[in-house]
Amino acid sequence: MSNSFTSPPVLVDPARVISGLTVRAEEFERLSDMQNHAFADGGCGDVVNQAWDAEVFEYTSTSLADVCEWYIPHPSEEHTEFKFRISAYSSLSGGTAKVIIDFPLGGTYSGSTTITDTSRYNSVFDVITVNIGAVESDEIAKLTLQLQAPSGGTIEVANIQGNWSPLTSPLATRTLDQFTEDFIPQGQNRVGADQALPSRFGVDTLNNIGMLRKRGRTVFNWSGVSGASSSAPQGLGVLDTQLKFAHAFLAGGADHLSLKIKIFIKAANIGGTPTEINIFGYTLSLSSSGWSSFYVDNRTVMEDLLSGEFARSMYRVGLEETINNSEVLLGPNNPITSSPPYILGLSILAV
Repeated sequence: MSNSFTSPPVLVDPARVISGLTVRAEEFERLSDMQNHAFADGGCGDVVNQAWDAEVFEYTSTSLADVCEWYIPHPSEEHTEFKFRISAYSSLSGGTAKVIIDFPLGGTYSGSTTITDTSRYNSVFDVITVNIGAVESDEIAKLTLQLQAPSGGTIEVANIQGNWSPLTSPLATRTLDQFTEDFIPQGQNRVGADQALPSRFGVDTLNNIGMLRKRGRTVFNWSGVSGASSSAPQGLGVLDTQLKFAHAFLAGGADHLSLKIKIFIKAANIGGTPTEINIFGYTLSLSSSGWSSFYVDNRTVMEDLLSGEFARSMYRVGLEETINNSEVLLGPNNPITSSPPYILGLSILAV
């Protein structure tokens, strides 16, 4: 049977599935189509997207080295292609950009490209494709950008973007894997008017919906720049609590389903005394340099005006404007030249 779907799918008519109306086969065909499309496309939007002003992010080292890192969600084991787009130019030909995807409990995969533009963004985005060659059941992965400038040349980066490639129609004719759970694809030729409506369809549909709602998505992602020859920001500063944030939808009641907000913080120069950061109503303690992870419930206050406009529960996501944060973030009283503890990266993932 075919597990096909359309993109975008035709939505179920809510007026046709209420008590007292005749069951119409078309609604179940649409519901099957939506399930297949949701598995194929869900979580395949931007997982990272960051930009820099002109002459801010310049790199001159001829050694291939890490410059940025983020944590990103992974939709499912079936999603095995990642597209990373970088808008940059190399003043001399031969500049290289490399992307590495590292699964905490699995393998490491990479892809690279030669930066083709030798004048300011003369051509198009350079696209790096990373293929995941094995079954990886981690829900998150670390994404690293590396650069290598040609001898005597400079690479300047304007912006980057990355996303997982959606699956194509039809889905494979088998159960599909999403982190130890099975998604049951819906055969479009098995829900027509000439087919009896089996209870199995209802059970599979409810299970599929419950599983798909657990997929992670990026609500905030930022990385400082390491090794730049210019003034690219290396860490978060005192004004970033006012400037670097996102307005994002956070599902109400997710915590009751054990669906946590995942916060990843990369810190530098953490000494014997832990550094404390305020996020989501929590005081998170960083006891070592490098990445630290925290799984928390949502304690922030909903943005009433935006929630009314979007008819969804909208929140401001980012560092909180607290006295504690103003004291530990980089600024005039806490310059990076004094080697203080500071935040190199912040990734916030939700459902």
